[in-house]
Amino acid sequence: MQSTHLLIEEFSVPSGIHPGESVHVRIRRDLAFRPGCLLNSNYLVDLHVGASCRLAKNYAGLSLRVANEIALRYLLEHVDGIAPDLH
Repeated sequence: MQSTHLLIEEFSVPSGIHPGESVHVRIRRDLAFRPGCLLNSNYLVDLHVGASCRLAKNYAGLSLRVANEIALRYLLEHVDGIAPDLH
């Protein structure tokens, strides 16, 4: 069986907010995508914290710009030291 997803980006970074756990980000492109009434584009984002996949979020039907923005916002929320502290 041939995979219909092309891996665009995948990485893990240690989380300072959740001690001892990593934040995992994966952005994929669906090669068999066909536009429909529910999905507008062909990118998927998989996000989770820790090995048990708690705090998991999955998104589909995104443009690459929106997929990158969602991944960045998730990292800002769950990784310490990326953005400056609020005053």
